Amino acid sequence: MKRPRIMQWSARQSASITVFAMLFGLGMISILGYQVNSSYRAQMAQARSRVDNLSQMLEAQLRSALREVDLVLRDLEDRVDVPALARSPLDDTRAKALQGLLLDKLTLVRQADNILLIAPDGRVVYQALDFGTAQPPFDAAQLARIRDDPYRERVYARLQGTDKHQQGIALARRLETRDGQFAGLVVANVTTAYFQQVLDTLDLGQHGIALLVDERSAAVAQRPGERPADDFSPDPQLLRQLNNGTLATGITVLENGAGVTRLVSYRQLAGSPFSVVVSTSSRDYLASWRNNNLYYLVGGSLLLAMALMMIYFFWRSHRLARNLQQKESRLNVSEVRFRQMIETIPVALLLARLPECFITYINQQGARTFDIPQAGALSLRAADFYLNSSDFREQLLAMDQTQGIRNIEVRMRRWSGEAFWASLSMSSVTVGEEITLMIGVSDITERKRLEGELKRRATTDSLSGLSNRAHFMELANQELARAQRYARPLALLMLDIDYFKRINDTHGHDVGDQAIRAVAQVLSATLRDVDVVARMGGEEFAALLPETTPELACAAAERVRVNIEAHRIALPNGSELAFTGSIGISALRRDDQLIDDLLKRADLALYHAKHHGRNQSALYDEIEPQQSA
Repeated sequence: MKRPRIMQWSARQSASITVFAMLFGLGMISILGYQVNSSYRAQMAQARSRVDNLSQMLEAQLRSALREVDLVLRDLEDRVDVPALARSPLDDTRAKALQGLLLDKLTLVRQADNILLIAPDGRVVYQALDFGTAQPPFDAAQLARIRDDPYRERVYARLQGTDKHQQGIALARRLETRDGQFAGLVVANVTTAYFQQVLDTLDLGQHGIALLVDERSAAVAQRPGERPADDFSPDPQLLRQLNNGTLATGITVLENGAGVTRLVSYRQLAGSPFSVVVSTSSRDYLASWRNNNLYYLVGGSLLLAMALMMIYFFWRSHRLARNLQQKESRLNVSEVRFRQMIETIPVALLLARLPECFITYINQQGARTFDIPQAGALSLRAADFYLNSSDFREQLLAMDQTQGIRNIEVRMRRWSGEAFWASLSMSSVTVGEEITLMIGVSDITERKRLEGELKRRATTDSLSGLSNRAHFMELANQELARAQRYARPLALLMLDIDYFKRINDTHGHDVGDQAIRAVAQVLSATLRDVDVVARMGGEEFAALLPETTPELACAAAERVRVNIEAHRIALPNGSELAFTGSIGISALRRDDQLIDDLLKRADLALYHAKHHGRNQSALYDEIEPQQSA
């Protein structure tokens, strides 16, 4: 009986196999390392984007709330009898009428707690709600500065006191006599309770922090209500830069302290000395990443152990050279362990032979990702898994130039034809004359969907479905710059629902919301696709009309007004509700620099329309002589 032939291994063969095993193990570790690093960067980018979006939304909401208060105070300037106020106290009839006027205006702004009239000497002479003896929000020095500065129409002050009605922010506007003399102030108190309610709506995680601070970095309102976690305090230098205009729009920074890393976004409320600070803790936004990272480390350790075991078995087979059966047995054991390691990693792995690019191996995760049997993939080329085969050719060229690509986002497709987003890494290993292409794929479709949803929420008003104020301002300023550059006409419409407070009080806020959605539908259906339409806040809307002359803008405004007047809302009791809207129109002028210039003129035209009968439109250029008079 012949003995089985013993297979002999040359030194070169053993060395080649050992090198291949080492390169393969190192390649897999590199893929896992890059995947861990990529997931960390992606998590940080997502967390930074989220905290920045939250601070933008918070700043826009608070700024819009203060602007609503300012609009009410500006209306009171025109309606308060300044000479009679100077002769206070008024008789009972006129005093009750004045207090009723203040109370009516207070009901228009839910964020305000009280409205006060302050005499030139600083005394509180009248208030909408009687909380006892009201404390003046401005001391003698502040009042003197306001009196001596006639160009300062709007003034802010910090309310401080033991009573809940004396804590928050005071917003004031000057009252002047006909000859321009200082006649006192009309003041609205926005208490800390309102700001606290807004901050409590933010989803910042268990350790998140949100603050509204004044120019001295003192908190007006904060979330959580007690002292912020980790003894966090905002950076006074960044707040000073926001107040003095060095940082124009705000900044998001990474701060370390008390063993915790925080992403902190600073933004100033435009036109005021107050800023919002939104912070999220790494204990929240990195929690899932740490859990996933543990699995990556375990997989990497197994990978390294398996690579070392492969080297060991090849070395033993060369040294012992017992017989072919022993060598095949050892190789089979090694192959089983290797496949177990490959099959358990949470990354779809494809191996392809270059230059033909035929798939030589796909792991179970890859089969699940591409929805194809493992055996069925062996007859395909690597490009067949791409939505566009040109992307694969470009990546092959880039890999030759850079020695591998790491964590790029690409559109791929499952065997059923369904497209999905993937994070892909690609490298190659050369053994002898054979080149093996290694492709690691992670499905990031859900992450891309979340990124798109966050972007949509940051730019869209949730009630009306139109653009929100911040997105409108961005698009409108871009359109204004284009119109100025090419000397093209541009018009702006400002629309306000007439007697909206009455609709809410009579029929409820649900009907009021239906009215807002109805106006949004009318604007979208009546105006062109190129027009930029947005809800600016409350019942106020704006529409920017490119390539539109004042005459065409007036015609468009009239169509919108007629369609709103013709619209009906079905009420629960079977009746129908009709309502109207007033529209202010402004046109682009040569010296306009920002969309705020058109907004201001359109706002004045809207004010004119509402105070001359409502349910009409007014062009600022036509009423300007009256405004000047």
